[in-house]
Amino acid sequence: MKKAASSSAAIPRERRPDGLQKLFLWLIVLDYFLLSHFLLRMDSMTLNAGTTISFLLFGYNGLLAYLCFKRARRSGDFYIIYPTLAAILLAFILFLYFFFLIA
Repeated sequence: MKKAASSSAAIPRERRPDGLQKLFLWLIVLDYFLLSHFLLRMDSMTLNAGTTISFLLFGYNGLLAYLCFKRARRSGDFYIIYPTLAAILLAFILFLYFFFLIA
């Protein structure tokens, strides 16, 4: 019997997401959940509560953006930046809406 000819080209392995990448994706999902919760409760919030929650969301989005940019630069996962930037833009619009139209 003859051996099958083996090709010298290496078969590329599929790159699977690691645990840290999955954590970032869950943090982005959590960010959208927090922003939607803020949107739903916006009408019944006082100015003090809305300001406190806005600062907390601003800090969370800032930290998430910093970590995502650092992660994307290091490992080449640039697609993770786009949902983060979209969440930051949504948060900015919600903050403007709360402070100028509701409060």
